[in-house]
Amino acid sequence: MKYKYLNGKLTIYLEEELDMNSCRTIRGVIDGYIMKFQPYELVLDLSGVEFMDSSGIGLILGRYNLIKLLDAKMTVVNAASNIRRVIELSNIKLECVQYE
Repeated sequence: MKYKYLNGKLTIYLEEELDMNSCRTIRGVIDGYIMKFQPYELVLDLSGVEFMDSSGIGLILGRYNLIKLLDAKMTVVNAASNIRRVIELSNIKLECVQYE
């Protein structure tokens, strides 16, 4: 996992499967970055994620709730179509953008 923080915007580049095993570790790392930087916007770039189960949805929802507590915005970008569909079906009020 890589990250970039610039002018209040924290971008996290996820490059692994989002399953029960990986989400435990990823959650702690992302939360650490959020608490350190207190961003006005969190961007989760899922271009490197090919698989996501319900733990991945929980990871995204939990970060969304944390960002909302900071009165900030969250966007998911570059999610594969199957992952984007799962996010949409989960009814999270979250912007999901696809960049080419």
